[in-house]
Amino acid sequence: MEQDKTPQNINDLVSEIGERMILFKLYSTIYKKEYLEIFKNYSESGYDIGIRNTKNNSKVKIEVKTRQHLVTTTAERSKNTCHFTLTENEWKCADFLIGYWIDYNDFFIVPTSKLTKTSSGKKTLYKLVFSRLKKKSMDANIYSESCTPFLNDWATILKFVDTDSLKNDSH
Repeated sequence: MEQDKTPQNINDLVSEIGERMILFKLYSTIYKKEYLEIFKNYSESGYDIGIRNTKNNSKVKIEVKTRQHLVTTTAERSKNTCHFTLTENEWKCADFLIGYWIDYNDFFIVPTSKLTKTSSGKKTLYKLVFSRLKKKSMDANIYSESCTPFLNDWATILKFVDTDSLKNDSH
């Protein structure tokens, strides 16, 4: 009997893996900058992880989305694309989306202002679709040109959190 959906416990596990990997990657990126603090958000709506700059009291809010096609009901023809989607609330609250594609251990660090507005029914959503090129190569993971600026671009978050200004509400 074929499943229509991946079981919820697997989805929860995938989500937890993604958040923990991103917490670790962020920590390894900023651990020498003692004025930056990373925290998991439990109290505010719309984002998962924050980075606080104790010098200027600014904060970067990050929404994490994790995807995988290893244990899934996704059709084979769709396994070269990955959709990272934010709700309107997540888009309004977060400064960055970090999408983690488990299959390839790749992270996409995307300012929320770069997401495309779309809808599903009456809900407004914001999304970016990442595509792997189908050609085989000995190089590292190969993505479409529109994806590569965001691939493992941890420096973007550091630049954002190291500025003296708070979030630019240019949504």
